[in-house]
Amino acid sequence: VTMSERRTALVTGASRGIGRAIADALARQGLQVIGTSTTDAGTAALDAALKVHGPDHGALQLDVTDPASLAGFFEALTARGLAPLVLVNNAGITRDNLLMRMKDEEWRQVIDANLGSIFALSKHFIRGMIKARWGRIVNI
Repeated sequence: VTMSERRTALVTGASRGIGRAIADALARQGLQVIGTSTTDAGTAALDAALKVHGPDHGALQLDVTDPASLAGFFEALTARGLAPLVLVNNAGITRDNLLMRMKDEEWRQVIDANLGSIFALSKHFIRGMIKARWGRIVNI
């Protein structure tokens, strides 16, 4: 597979756990992988871990619940000429509690992170997938 034919995969929440395992597996399968993390430290560690697979892999910081962070992230991808055709929506949070003790704000945080992000990212990347006549979206 030449670089011009190589597909890019974006994995959100890739700094650890399932997201890191998915990012590593996709890189081993030959996709160029861009992973995301919410913190500076997580992004730096993820970037270093992905670079093991080659210099074209990397990490970017992203808070999937923050519209400004999403806008900056989309700009960063465009500036690098990246148009992911594989999107793995893995980022998510838990606010485990008994329903009667759960605060409204905690509920909103979970919905924004776990569902709102799927909508925002899928909506942004689906046009490119349609144009390429190929794409994959996996929601974890």
